Amino acid sequence: MQTADIVQDAGVDLTELFARVEYDRELLQDVVQIFAEEFPKLHRMLKDAMLRGDGKQIQTSAHTLKGMLASLSFGKASASAMRIERMARHLDLQGIPEEVARLEHDTIFAQAHLEKACAQVVW
Repeated sequence: MQTADIVQDAGVDLTELFARVEYDRELLQDVVQIFAEEFPKLHRMLKDAMLRGDGKQIQTSAHTLKGMLASLSFGKASASAMRIERMARHLDLQGIPEEVARLEHDTIFAQAHLEKACAQVVW
């Protein structure tokens, strides 16, 4: 299995992501670094809101994460954030813990595979 196939399985669309950064390796590295710094903060905000049962903050945090994940072409993780946002909007908080766990797993998996792929890509 090639690197691009593995990353695709992790929920990352490399073609879309590379086009988004105009095939600029330095820009991609900057974007990945910013993500690595910001995701834990936003994820923590989401989990704290979930523990408090704060539907409005869950919705806001999930919306922000959805955009961040979509900008990196993390399709699976972005879809999880969208489902969390939708559940919170409808005050259906029961399934959110499982979806937050899925979001975390998909994001960490995608990030790890993206970092490996970036190290191997010849521009």
